[in-house]
Amino acid sequence: MNEDPITSNEAIKRADYAREKGEVVLREHEYDGIQEFDQKLPNWWLFTLWAAIAVFLTYYLVYYTLDLLPSSKESMDQRVTEIEELKQAELQKLLESMNDDTLVNTFSTNPDFVAKGKEAYIQSCAACHAADLGANGGMTGRPLNDGEWAYGSEPMNIFKMILHGTPADSKGYKQGMRMAPMGGAQLSPEQVAQITAFLIDSNPNDFKSYKK
Repeated sequence: MNEDPITSNEAIKRADYAREKGEVVLREHEYDGIQEFDQKLPNWWLFTLWAAIAVFLTYYLVYYTLDLLPSSKESMDQRVTEIEELKQAELQKLLESMNDDTLVNTFSTNPDFVAKGKEAYIQSCAACHAADLGANGGMTGRPLNDGEWAYGSEPMNIFKMILHGTPADSKGYKQGMRMAPMGGAQLSPEQVAQITAFLIDSNPNDFKSYKK
């Protein structure tokens, strides 16, 4: 009768679990003829396991039980507030350095700045004012190429109109069509300046009095 090579191997012991490093144990239990080997886990693996458990318990206690850390919602609200403050600071800085002269003679004469303005215009404004600035014959909004600027023809008037939308005291265009503020969630102040530069570049005759 052939002897079972597993049980005949002197290096393999029968026990509930291995107790020493390098020890190979064939566990006592057996299910449907299936037996299970066991070896002592490496110390680095055990250290990683217990460290992970300790970190989890500490985090759970600090975050969920003692409320020593801000919640996900509080962290997100704080981040949104910080972003809004940065946007306002950016806008204020841009407004302080910008005027009719810089819009016409600096920004609108910069090909890269104008190109970015055109890109932002196509993405955010062309749906109403059309890619050619004609607003589909005035059917979907005010044309931006007819020489008429309803809320002020000065370059800064146009910048503020894009930034803040139709003035609150205005009746809007035709059947009460009003332009929503584009600054903030949709466009950064820099993008609004780029679009303004693009419009100035596209309507040179309207702003030639500002040219130097």
